[in-house]
Amino acid sequence: DLEYVEQPCATVDELAELRRRVHYMDIPIAADESVRKAADPLAVAEAGAADLIVVKAQPLGGIHAAQRIVAAAGLPAVVSSALDTSVGIAMGAHLAAALPELDFDCGLGTVALFVDDVADEPLVPVDGSIPVVRPTVSSSRLDALRADDERTRWWLDRVRRCHRVLEHAVAL
Repeated sequence: DLEYVEQPCATVDELAELRRRVHYMDIPIAADESVRKAADPLAVAEAGAADLIVVKAQPLGGIHAAQRIVAAAGLPAVVSSALDTSVGIAMGAHLAAALPELDFDCGLGTVALFVDDVADEPLVPVDGSIPVVRPTVSSSRLDALRADDERTRWWLDRVRRCHRVLEHAVAL
């Protein structure tokens, strides 16, 4: 059985149209990027374009902001993460624990995809659960995972280029 389809279309209008077309098939539509990357994260709910929303605390402005979005949307929520270390996963776990209801499993297992983590005790799912704790970040792990000078320059250059693009877009 298919639990839901996540962000099958790029725009809110496309999601709404698809939802209307497949409603009879009982396939729930989940909105992720249309919430997380939108100027108005509630546009999906207001348009009736999804059956549930996927929320990631960091890009939505933190735990409290994500809670407000879930409450205002009035839709079931899935708490998920990007490729996060235990620090980011902890934020997602705290958000999930703070929501009054979770009808779907959370997507908070990405630490297991990394070779190493910044925490002394990485937050990886065990029997489908992750503890709601504040991870202890290890200085020695941070040192071991530090990017080399070339990679650091690459990222700084990328951030500068992105800033210029965003600065230009805001000026328009």
